[in-house]
Amino acid sequence: MSDVYIVYSREDVRQAERLVQTLSTRWDVWWDDKIVGDFSTVIEREIQNTKCIVPLWSPTAKDKSNVKDELRLAEQYNIPIIPARIIPTNAPYGFNGYSAVDLLGWTGEGDHPGIQHLMRKISTVVPPRTAPTRPSAIAGDRVPLPSLFLSVSSHETQLVPLEALKALRLFGTSTILVSAYDLFPPRRPRGIQQELKRIRAQGGFVLVDSGNYEATRRDDDGWKPEDFELALQGIPHDWVYCFDEMTPSRDRKRAVGQVIAAVERDRKFTKAPVLPIVHAPATPSKGYDLTILPAVVRDVADQLQPPMIALAERELGRGLIQRARTMRRVRNELDRLSFYQPIHLLGTGNPWSIAILTAAGADSFDGLEWCRVAVDRQQHRLNHYQHFDFFAYQAQMAASPITVSALSDDNIDYAGKVAFHNLDYYQELTHDLQAAASTNRLEAFAVGLLGQSNSKQLRDQMPDLFK
Repeated sequence: MSDVYIVYSREDVRQAERLVQTLSTRWDVWWDDKIVGDFSTVIEREIQNTKCIVPLWSPTAKDKSNVKDELRLAEQYNIPIIPARIIPTNAPYGFNGYSAVDLLGWTGEGDHPGIQHLMRKISTVVPPRTAPTRPSAIAGDRVPLPSLFLSVSSHETQLVPLEALKALRLFGTSTILVSAYDLFPPRRPRGIQQELKRIRAQGGFVLVDSGNYEATRRDDDGWKPEDFELALQGIPHDWVYCFDEMTPSRDRKRAVGQVIAAVERDRKFTKAPVLPIVHAPATPSKGYDLTILPAVVRDVADQLQPPMIALAERELGRGLIQRARTMRRVRNELDRLSFYQPIHLLGTGNPWSIAILTAAGADSFDGLEWCRVAVDRQQHRLNHYQHFDFFAYQAQMAASPITVSALSDDNIDYAGKVAFHNLDYYQELTHDLQAAASTNRLEAFAVGLLGQSNSKQLRDQMPDLFK
């Protein structure tokens, strides 16, 4: 007995095959490519025993007698029918009463709105057999998963925002996060718009944060959504995080409503997708109440289906293992959805944290470490910026010629040499992380970073982390 049965015209076999491949990650899918034996007998048996019919509407399909015959059989056996329109057309005569999902222009992308809509509708009839799997990339394949956005900020970094963006562009960094706080017109650095244009022109992906991190650190209570709106004007960008609610309700329904209201408000400020940020309520003991966080994240995902949802890593727990446990709780809750919901962790640039939290279910990170510290790439540890003198020899063996040449370039100051050393490390780290995730080798990747003894402690305290 199949979960889903695909009805299609032979001329649409390529789209049918894509749909079978996509839906098979969650359900048992049947189509006539599997037929062995008498065609009509097998077709009737499979339709009678399936749980859901998905016909593909196209100009050729609406005139095919076999398509109509299969749909009539489905109606005869009271099998739910969920059509998907792959080419603009009307439904076959007699079947206009079914609401169709639009798959126009779909070429197999897992994050296509139409395929996500179809999977949600199927889920209402047939519960998925397996949890959704992390896609290899999102945003039209421009953001690979897992991903690291290298952040730019005016708060406690060795490079001011404009110089940081120039370094990232020169190095060819593909995913960048910049704070709206630093883009506010009265303090916007001259030339930063042009720099962002250049980054995007060479294929870079720009994500604008709300600016609440900088405002909070500077005790700037005057930073408001209307300032955020002004900061976005004239700024080239691909995604925007909403101006987040920093004091969320402890009531689940109200907390979800706060996040959705922030996203809907900020959609008026930009044509780019606006992504939600979900915070946990603070406690008097300087911790966070995580009781309803997983459920709130799932509800926000279910209602908005955004490209990404952000959480603040610091709010997930006091220690890294507790944070990993919280992230796993969030991912377990999201696994109940019909689609995969990527999660971004704000303020996560430590290599150990990235490895462990990826295994726990996070998909994307951002950090300022590349322009704050000096990386010891042999030990995968972060050191004070001034300690780069002891790791400069590592930069001489960097994969990037930019990093190597920066060491002997008198026009690049100390901060720049350290930054290029760090960028080379994070580029390799991200590449290795993505390779490990795609081949199901995250445990080996983590052991390589943490070492055997630390990895053993991690396995002892979180036995299910790498399962």
